Amino acid sequence: MRENDGNGRGYRSFFDDLRALRVFVAVVDTGSLTDAAHRLSIAPSTVSKRLSALETSVSGQLIIRSTKRLHVTELGRSFYDRCIAILHEVEGAEMDVGEYNAEPQGVLRVSAAPVFASRHLMPIIARLLERHPKITIDLSLTSSEEDLVAGGIDAAIRISHDLDPGLVAVRLAPNVRVFCASPAYLKAHGQPASVKDLVNHNCLIVRNVSQSSVWPMRKPDGTIETVSVSGSFVCDNGDMVRQALLAGLGIGHLARFMVHEHIESGELVELFPGSRVIANHIYVVFPKKRNMPLKTRVFIDHLRAEFRTPAPWTVP
Repeated sequence: MRENDGNGRGYRSFFDDLRALRVFVAVVDTGSLTDAAHRLSIAPSTVSKRLSALETSVSGQLIIRSTKRLHVTELGRSFYDRCIAILHEVEGAEMDVGEYNAEPQGVLRVSAAPVFASRHLMPIIARLLERHPKITIDLSLTSSEEDLVAGGIDAAIRISHDLDPGLVAVRLAPNVRVFCASPAYLKAHGQPASVKDLVNHNCLIVRNVSQSSVWPMRKPDGTIETVSVSGSFVCDNGDMVRQALLAGLGIGHLARFMVHEHIESGELVELFPGSRVIANHIYVVFPKKRNMPLKTRVFIDHLRAEFRTPAPWTVP
């Protein structure tokens, strides 16, 4: 293929024939036309021909040939580095195309927050494994934000407002917090007329979460104010606080994904629904990689599809 360079002259771009780039790289790597030919499974005469054509294309000598050995010129060294980068990109593109036509498989290591995973993640994983039976999920439940690269984790479900900037994050859903209590507690202690009345109630606190004892609420004008609360039960596990709410111990401020089913069934009563706040968001995060494995890409795409239709607990 010949193109016009703007001065009426025709030329052939070496990018039109990646085989010539591969030949040049093989010659530099092996230091021999014969060894390069053997590596590429072509005739030595073909190597010489393509190398000469490439030098014509770049208008410069890349390799000095002698009877004893080959010498890479300064231009050749510079050009070699560019060729390596180009071929890596091409190989990555070829891998992507090949994987799209392949079946995802292998062990997928996933980390997730225990409370969210135990209540909502299993059905999502089950549907993924039904569609892709050659994938194996190795799920680790932890509240700590472990180092994904050091831990060999492919992807993690994180609930946070402060994500590691070294990770790629895909937002899945808002994490809405609600005030709630059991009918038994409200019957025994009365229902607070306003959020500020919470200071006179037994409030159940999840330790080590943002605003654990300082609860935010949305005012009618959309601004956020807070109230400091206290109570007889503090725990670093949100599910235990949920159980304490069901047992009638007090009032809680929990993620709606933890309590919406109890609110729907009447086991819990939501207080001040107009004061709901989005505390943070739920994300799937994964390490930055030049070529993401197909199993990881499929998992992330599956999560995106699952959350495309908002779940009932995501009501803002």
